[in-house]
Amino acid sequence: MQNFSLAGCDETANDILENIPSDSERRAATDGGTRRRGAGGYSFRRPAPFRIFRRQVDGGAESFEDDRSASNGSVDTNLRTVMMSQSAGEDPEERKITAIDRQKKEGDIYNISAEGDINPLSNDYFGVVANYFSVGLMMGGSTSLLYPVLIVKAGATASLMTASYAVIMVFWSYKIVFGFLSDCFPIFGYKRKPYIVIGWLFCAAVLIALAREGNDVDPRNLVIMFALANLGYVWADVASDGFMVFIAHREPIEKRGTMQTLVYSVSKLGQIAINLLILFGFSGPEMNCPGYQPDPSIPCTNNIYIIKRVDPELYTNNPYSWCYEMCDDATFEWDLSIPEFAISICFVIFASIPLYLRLKEDKVQAEPRLEFLAKFWSQLKRKAAWQVILYGMISHITFGVSNAAKMPANYVWLDLHTFQHSIMVIFEKFFFFVGLNLVRKYALNVSWRKQVLAGSLLVLVFNSLYFIIIFDIWRNSWFYIFTDVSALFMYTLNFLASHACMVEVAEPGYEAITYSLITTATNAVSPLSAVVSYQLLAFFPLLNDQESIATDTPEVRSQFASLQALVMLINVSSLLSLPLLPRQKKETREMVAKGEISSFWGSFVILSTLTFLCYSTIVTFVTVKYHDVYGCMKVLGGGGCSADESSTMALGLVSCIFLYCYGVSFYLTYLPILTGERSFSRSMFY
Repeated sequence: MQNFSLAGCDETANDILENIPSDSERRAATDGGTRRRGAGGYSFRRPAPFRIFRRQVDGGAESFEDDRSASNGSVDTNLRTVMMSQSAGEDPEERKITAIDRQKKEGDIYNISAEGDINPLSNDYFGVVANYFSVGLMMGGSTSLLYPVLIVKAGATASLMTASYAVIMVFWSYKIVFGFLSDCFPIFGYKRKPYIVIGWLFCAAVLIALAREGNDVDPRNLVIMFALANLGYVWADVASDGFMVFIAHREPIEKRGTMQTLVYSVSKLGQIAINLLILFGFSGPEMNCPGYQPDPSIPCTNNIYIIKRVDPELYTNNPYSWCYEMCDDATFEWDLSIPEFAISICFVIFASIPLYLRLKEDKVQAEPRLEFLAKFWSQLKRKAAWQVILYGMISHITFGVSNAAKMPANYVWLDLHTFQHSIMVIFEKFFFFVGLNLVRKYALNVSWRKQVLAGSLLVLVFNSLYFIIIFDIWRNSWFYIFTDVSALFMYTLNFLASHACMVEVAEPGYEAITYSLITTATNAVSPLSAVVSYQLLAFFPLLNDQESIATDTPEVRSQFASLQALVMLINVSSLLSLPLLPRQKKETREMVAKGEISSFWGSFVILSTLTFLCYSTIVTFVTVKYHDVYGCMKVLGGGGCSADESSTMALGLVSCIFLYCYGVSFYLTYLPILTGERSFSRSMFY
């Protein structure tokens, strides 16, 4: 083999690649058995194969890696070195177009897989779609039931409600663990569909255990049981994500994103279905009337805390039999029990198992764990991966912070009972579903930055309308439902834009673990946003309890308005990280093709994710499980266990989180502008 260096030559490597004849040109130029004629009239033999080396940067050092062993299989468009080898006596028989012939064409770095596209509604893959419907059932059912159980029936504090939601969703933050199991430990040669089945069976087992607890299950135990059930379906969801990315990779670039919007739309349909069940099943007196007792042989409770929440007129008119009367907040005379609710979800799970078993999947050999982790590390070091991850983490933290006092305020100020809340959630999911399909039809190729910018600003506009409720200009539950549903509809733009780039980064063979890594990082900060949301209540002590909010004093309104303004300011600051998000699919694939790597930022992402994950998990579980003991602490969103309790710890923790967000954005985006490495432009944000 003879090697030639092109350094110093006038003709660049790209010029050489541009002049390599394509497969069709070779066939058209064939002249006899072994001779071929080019467009310029000269004869030539089959060109020598090329081996392409791509420059990679790691900690300031430059290295060149054989492209055929590179993790992303792409060619750097700014090639500096080309090695050519030629051997005599090559077989002149017509061969496949070589890899370099494919990659020199513009579309090759954008089309991830050369295989044809797949119909996800076919018999072989319909189980993937069915899986996301069941995910919607579980996600929607476990979270939407919190409002009637905790806020309406139990009168929970704002911090407990917010922490409970975070606990139920916490295992979404551990998707990377399930992705590792799925990719590294195939069962009978299959690495996806067995885990889908196992995950759903585990979820069903927990739901059956919950049903055996009865209808009087402690609200905090209900939250823990739902969290464990979600562990099972998240396990199944990760394996199904591998199928989803596998199918999405086979979509042409102009249509890529269709599979994602399909599965998310189906998931929203599942959430709509389960919320319809909550609407008609939990709008009766047992859930909506505090202290209601369906059995006349059991006397009414003497619990002062419950009696204070009873309708005063009802209690005055029937001081000894008030608990047997249906209050005005109850819409129907019947109630669905929690065991019946859990079993109804189990029915759908078991009915879907045959669809999962018939999924088409090729058998694979178990890959050595250390070798797989080494390859995975090479994926994580890529700038295309860690930059997308950092954007997702920063934007989700800042835009995910909410006013934790809203839910108890909606109940005591707007009398938002279960029936209205369920209608609101159904509208939210329906318009989210509509929004996803509108994006799929009209905005699939619109700049992701423009979508996030427009969505974020419109969400803030509708959130600002809550000041009308705070200052009692117009307190109407249907007005709030309109503003909330409208804001969520606009959030569709943010959601799809931040998720679409994940498919472009995930490489073939690493679909499940790469996609789960990115979603783990972004999901890990969702409970963190919840923690920050109720830790902010430490500085607004009048907003944690329903009783204090119900007083509706000028001081309560002032604190509420200040918290709402602070939350909106934090939300709008999420746009500072927007330059980290690629504009569209082509820009993402070009970033992948450049092959830039950094061990430092790869390690930084891992350390950040683990730190946030451990912190948010511990804080949320402690808040829920030991709320009676530690719920008064300011660091957990309480008003203070003593009059002189300091807010310093809560302030320090919140400040560290925001310092991380703004510090990373500044270093990666704005410091190079200050040092003159790049120039500032408004186009950075769209």
